Amino acid sequence: MRYAIYFAPHQDSILWQAGCRWLGRDPVSGADLEQPVVPEFDSAALRERTAAPRRYGFHATLKPPFVLAKGMSHDELYAELGAFARSCRPFWLPRLRVTRLGNFLALCLSQPSKQMDTLAAECVARFDRFRLPSTCDERARRANGLSAKQQMLLERWGYPYVMDEWRFHMTLTDKLDESDTATLSAALRAWFDEALRERVRVSDLCVFVEPCAGAEMRLAARFPMLEAR
Repeated sequence: MRYAIYFAPHQDSILWQAGCRWLGRDPVSGADLEQPVVPEFDSAALRERTAAPRRYGFHATLKPPFVLAKGMSHDELYAELGAFARSCRPFWLPRLRVTRLGNFLALCLSQPSKQMDTLAAECVARFDRFRLPSTCDERARRANGLSAKQQMLLERWGYPYVMDEWRFHMTLTDKLDESDTATLSAALRAWFDEALRERVRVSDLCVFVEPCAGAEMRLAARFPMLEAR
């Protein structure tokens, strides 16, 4: 079983509904959802191009998936995360926009957010004692093509895209070729048009759980941040 600490929009928000529909799955119930119609793709083709993010659910990663370290328990993780969330204050994100990241598409921030950067870094560091250290073989599989800085982060935190290398993003596609990127970029901008007009508030932290290797991740719990009085 693996755990991950994610940001996920509130379940009654337009953004959450649009994101889950686009990926074709509700990570709370686990139910399959009907994906939107994209004229250039039949339903099977769109499902293929969203397979990986659908398995992980609509989210932005704060602490990447990890197996619990020996001696650590589910209850201890949840208690610590609840206490940490209560020590945080809710905040608003900058506007989101459809963005190309390498060879996939995602929702990214339109401008930097120091609050979000800090929250992600704190999640990585504070909850690292709960993470079973990765093996040499696991690190070697991730190491191909990494910079020296990313290699150092992989060795220290078990994942190369954390701390200074982290970037807020909500993945929307698998790897795409150039023609698919152009077509799906336009489809995504149209699909998320209404949702991206709303401001997004970060007011809780989510735990997603992968019950066994390769299984779909489920949103298992939300831990609210402390509202200012």
